[in-house]
Amino acid sequence: MFGPDKCGFDSKIHFIFQHKNPLTHEFQEKHLISPPIVPSDKLSHLYSLVIHDNNKFEMFVDMELVKEGSLLEDFIPSVNPLKEIDDPNDFKPKDWIDEPMMPDPDTEMPDNWDESQPKEITDLEAIKPKDWLEEEPLFVSDEKAQKPLDWNDEDDGQWFPPQI
Repeated sequence: MFGPDKCGFDSKIHFIFQHKNPLTHEFQEKHLISPPIVPSDKLSHLYSLVIHDNNKFEMFVDMELVKEGSLLEDFIPSVNPLKEIDDPNDFKPKDWIDEPMMPDPDTEMPDNWDESQPKEITDLEAIKPKDWLEEEPLFVSDEKAQKPLDWNDEDDGQWFPPQI
């Protein structure tokens, strides 16, 4: 299925296809992960879908590209099975700790450890280069960055290039 769907506040250009699983031989619907939005004007539009033989696709509105991607990667559920298969019998042990960091009870500080010392040691022999740009900002806009094709200023706000 391909085409616009404008319902309430939700408006998107659907792209849904059925895929037969080669192992189970069951058909499953695949939905485009982030479909483009339908133009918000009251005009008629020409919607086009081009599917290439390398499993790539392109979506056009009024002959302008609004979305391109891969049939194998840009749909949910994925066409290709996951590399890791969930084990239904897998479970967390009772003593599992979910904290990202936990104290090690067997850890000891070295005998010569001194908490009053600085965490970083200044290199006294370091010399700042003569052409060092002292007044320059830490970050600048990436001049090579381009506004995404599916960016809509009304919905997404003003676009700013990433800072580098």
